[in-house]
Amino acid sequence: MASSGGTKTKKTLTCRGAVCWGPQEPLTLEEIQVDPPRASEVRVRMLCASLCHTDVSRWRGLPFPLFPRILGHEGVGVVESVGEGVEELKEGDIVIPAVISECRECLYCTSDRTNMCLKFPVMLNGLMPDQTSRMSVKGQMLYHMFSCSTFCEFTVVNVNCVIKVDPRLPLQHASLLSCGFSTGFGMPWKEAKIEKGSTVAVFGLGGSA
Repeated sequence: MASSGGTKTKKTLTCRGAVCWGPQEPLTLEEIQVDPPRASEVRVRMLCASLCHTDVSRWRGLPFPLFPRILGHEGVGVVESVGEGVEELKEGDIVIPAVISECRECLYCTSDRTNMCLKFPVMLNGLMPDQTSRMSVKGQMLYHMFSCSTFCEFTVVNVNCVIKVDPRLPLQHASLLSCGFSTGFGMPWKEAKIEKGSTVAVFGLGGSA
């Protein structure tokens, strides 16, 4: 990041990323380019990342192949720079990326029945909401994973898909909150509404079971 006359100029960064070039191909550590954040986006320096079964599915090319790609959707990082219009976050904030965003205004966000935002749907096409990518490798565009792509040193995320967390939280624990814990704990707590004394059956013992 360069500065001129006291004003910071956000530039494209070169950093390391684990690139998946094709279905079930080994990830290779490459030098990638990560663009500066655009309006309503933040660029995050990843501090810790976790592996989820969904990452494995995307690595296999399911439900459809999008390569080359930076996988990963669980992690925690620190905001390196912010784009135009971002007021709720600042440089230095500790954040986790989230697969599901919310505008807090649409019919779904204001409902107690679902959190699948109508304005900011889950991104499945490997691109940002404006249908472009913020990452490239060797002159070739890289697909994102959801709105996250945590298997690299820097990533760009829409501010609606970022959650600020208490910096005192251990990083290895914070990394699991974006999917594994929120899915496993959120379903029985928010959806099934399990109460004390309930008898339940648990299928799967993984992080995102």
